[in-house]
Formats: sequence, C-alpha cells, structure tokens
Amino acid sequence: GLDGTVRVWSTATGDVVVVLEGPTQGVNWVCWHARGMVLLAGSEDATAWMWKLPEGSVMQIFSAHSASVSYGCFVNQGRSVLTGSEDGTVRVWNPRAGTVEHTIHAGTPHDPLAVTCLQAHPAQPTFLFGADDGRVKLGHAESGKVLATLSGHVQSVESAAFCECMPLAASAGMDGKLCIWDLGTYTLRHTCAHAAGVVELRWRRESPFLFSCAVSREIRLFDARSGECLKMLTGHLDAVL
Repeated sequence: GLDGTVRVWSTATGDVVVVLEGPTQGVNWVCWHARGMVLLAGSEDATAWMWKLPEGSVMQIFSAHSASVSYGCFVNQGRSVLTGSEDGTVRVWNPRAGTVEHTIHAGTPHDPLAVTCLQAHPAQPTFLFGADDGRVKLGHAESGKVLATLSGHVQSVESAAFCECMPLAASAGMDGKLCIWDLGTYTLRHTCAHAAGVVELRWRRESPFLFSCAVSREIRLFDARSGECLKMLTGHLDAVL
C-alpha cells in the first residue's frame, strides 16, 4: 500500500496474517519467491525489502538506488534479486549479503533514462527491461552484461515479458505497438498495431498466445507465431490498465 506497509492475508479466512513494515514511503510492488515463504517489495523511498514468512522478520534491505524502486523480482531461479528504478538503473543483488553484484543503465550514466518495465525469465538467468526512449534490453544476471538491445518502439516501453514455451519475447509501448522478438536472432518477428498506447501484456502460461491491453479501451489476443490478432475484447469505457 501507499502507507508503506505490506499485508499478508489468509485466503481461507480473509484475515491479516502479518503486517510487514520498514519502507518509509509507498510500496510499488510485491513478489513472492517461487520456492519459499519469502516476500520481496520495492518502495518509493529508493529501497527494496525482503521478509521471511510467516513471522515477518526482515531478511534484507537493498539500498543503493537514488530514486523510487519501480520494479523488481527474483531472477536466476531465486538466486539473485533484480530491481529497476526511476534513477535509470537495473541492479542485480546478492540476496544474502544485500550487495550489488551488477548495475546496468537504461541509458548512460551521464544521460539516464527511467526504467519503465522489468521481468526475469522463468528458468534462465536473463531478464528484459524497457526505457523511456523505446528501447528494450536483454540482460544477463550472472555476467551483468547486456546481451542485446531491441529497437522497435519509438515511445516509452510499458511492458516486456518472455514466452515460456518458445524462444520469444514481447514488448508493449505507448506508440501503440506490440513487438514480438525472436530471442534466437534478437530480431523483430512481428509488429502488432493497436489504436493507441499499449500499457500491459501477458503471455498465457506455456503457450505462444498473449494478451495486450491499451488506452484505447480494448484487450486483444494474439498468436505470437503469426502475429495474428485472434480476438478483440471490448466493453470498458476507459483505458484498460
């Protein structure tokens, strides 16, 4: 919440199990560890926090960003922590020591660009992040290197994600484009046009199909193999977020 707390709830009873405190400003996101009772969260106060559940004890505080930690997750099957910030950097952390292992810039150190989206690969030590200038970068968590810069958007990239069953990725931008990328060649496979800015995309699990939503009030279903729009869902009266 914007009150700086994270609340863990019982889905069986609806009761609060524990209230996690620490951030001094609003919490931007939360992320569960895939294999354990560990919760990660990022705050507007430029820190990220990791708690152990159910007791709610603080395991680590990640503090090196100079602006709001807008995005974050576990990467490399939970071995590392990944954060992205409005300060223009993506940082790879050692979760035990709380130290920065790698820092990758969305722009340059002298010309920073805000990180606008971030997602880790579900199985590999790679991750995608977008920037204000329309570029998408593919990073490697172990080496800290940028493997590829994917150029297909001309405005801010709002969402990027990996396909689980094929070597594909997708990105969505305020230019109205949904771009499908071939990760074998780092080339643009398809450009799927929308009537207005695309703000979110989601792959179906273990599937080459993905959904997108746009400020033009529609949700679309695409087949990433062909780039074909299979269905358009309408009915909302304002932007779908």
